[in-house]
Amino acid sequence: MEPRNYTLANLFENQGIYVVPRYQRLYVWNQENQWEPLWEDVIDIAGDLLNEAINRNSEEVNADANESHFLGAVVLKQSGYTPDMAQRWRVIDGQQRLTTVQLLMTAIADELDKIELSAQAERLRRLTKNSSSEPFKITHGGQNYKRFRDVMGANGDESIIEAIESPMADCYKYFRNVARQWFDEQNSRILLAVSALIAVLIAKLRVVAIYLDSGEKEHMIFETLNARGEPLTEWDKIKNYLLYKADEEPDVDQNSFFDNYLEMFDNDWWREQIGRGQRPRTDIFADYWLESRIMSPVSTRRVFRMFQKHVDNIKGSLDGLGQDIIQDAKYYQKFEEWDDYEQTYERQFHNRRVSLGVGAMWPLLLQLQRVEPKQREQAFACLESYWVRRLIAGYQARSYDQVTLNLLHALNELKKLKKDGDVIMHSLQNYKERGTVWPSDNEVRSAVLERRLPSYAQNIVLHAIEKHLMPESAPNPTVSQNVQIEHLMPQSWENEHWQLGSLEEEDATEKRNSLIHTLGNLTLVNSSLNASMSNGPWHSKKEAIRESDNLFINKKLLDDASYVWDEEQIAKRGEWMADIILNIWPRKA
Repeated sequence: MEPRNYTLANLFENQGIYVVPRYQRLYVWNQENQWEPLWEDVIDIAGDLLNEAINRNSEEVNADANESHFLGAVVLKQSGYTPDMAQRWRVIDGQQRLTTVQLLMTAIADELDKIELSAQAERLRRLTKNSSSEPFKITHGGQNYKRFRDVMGANGDESIIEAIESPMADCYKYFRNVARQWFDEQNSRILLAVSALIAVLIAKLRVVAIYLDSGEKEHMIFETLNARGEPLTEWDKIKNYLLYKADEEPDVDQNSFFDNYLEMFDNDWWREQIGRGQRPRTDIFADYWLESRIMSPVSTRRVFRMFQKHVDNIKGSLDGLGQDIIQDAKYYQKFEEWDDYEQTYERQFHNRRVSLGVGAMWPLLLQLQRVEPKQREQAFACLESYWVRRLIAGYQARSYDQVTLNLLHALNELKKLKKDGDVIMHSLQNYKERGTVWPSDNEVRSAVLERRLPSYAQNIVLHAIEKHLMPESAPNPTVSQNVQIEHLMPQSWENEHWQLGSLEEEDATEKRNSLIHTLGNLTLVNSSLNASMSNGPWHSKKEAIRESDNLFINKKLLDDASYVWDEEQIAKRGEWMADIILNIWPRKA
């Protein structure tokens, strides 16, 4: 390893090419966190040089008058020559800095051309363009950088750049605008001010360029260096380590490995920050994937370290590892979001899981891909019953991380024995503590009759009942997500239409209020009833539902309901619903 303290002129003055491999991390610098602070640093130094020259009553800037500004480090590794013998360097880290300063210098050079200071502009262009077969000092392979050449090659035409949608264009436009504003402020001292600015860009901005020998482990350098204000994610480090491993294996092509197994993770869906901790989806998936393999908890801050240890210990080809990751990633992406169109049992299971917000069991679900379909479907049925019953009974989901690991170990033991079996069902039935128990039929029935479920739980259960009641011959065996929950006895029941009975008990009001939000008093309707109808008398409300409704959940209600709707009717309907719920989500003995 050979570090060198360089100015930008030192770095870019030769006919060299800095190659940013296509597998490198995305361009993430932005105005607030990087471009604006960088520009403020530049003009602060330029202002000091300008004032120093003015104080000396000089027409020339003394570039040695002030201290230099350190931009950070770049890590480079020699990678051969172009056909016309220009040196190629692979950028291991620092592509954000190098890309940004190239756009900065180009934007300022274009603005200098516009104000007819072409000689000064040319001084900067010598640091951004080559005379070799590669026209620019930097070349990128990644999709995120694909418009870099368009911006650099637009020759200052702002109409062309305005039409380019990319971070590259945004960066250029920011620096072009602030340079224009700064030049406008200089008035009669514009030539001296431009000299100060160019002196900063050429001689006062410095980087430490670290040149790696061919045998250096570049991933160890990469993971310790961050872009300005943008720490590496766990997935950034994992990706770089896998590419390092690919580069080390003689029968694996690094670029092909990236194309086949890693490129998909660079899109917006995978990079989105999600969850309470706001982590990239890539990091969350890596966490789940690793737990599914090592069957032990993984700290969010040690995902990469534990992944690295796992990869170093496994046997088999790197391509085999990549195939495992991509298979699981595609499965995770497919089923992590709701889809109304795919009509399979597995899709229904995952749709309900998404509605329940159960993500902690993904390590188990990834492994269940690899069991035979009948066993997998049975496992899904048990897991869904376990989650929904606990939700109805009022139990929390805090223990699901540990339950997942327990089930992974049980499933792994079954695989070792090369047997099929109801391992998920038997494991769940063995739980006895409140934090993990699979609620009994009696617990569920009592909760249906007595508990007020959260609104999302009401929605899940009522939709499942409607789906269950649909005949197989139904033309469209799905439940619209646009149906709404309606209270049969209105929440505002205290009016002339919903009097308490003549034989009032002391706690009659309290009892009614406790039943008003139970499942027996709830139904689905295709469109919300207006307030007057909703709070109106039962016979009018029943007819309104009949006229505007074709839902199966209301068929028995409309056929069997008496001329009154009271606590007794709510309890009877609750018992009917409990029977259906226990049928949909059985706890098999």
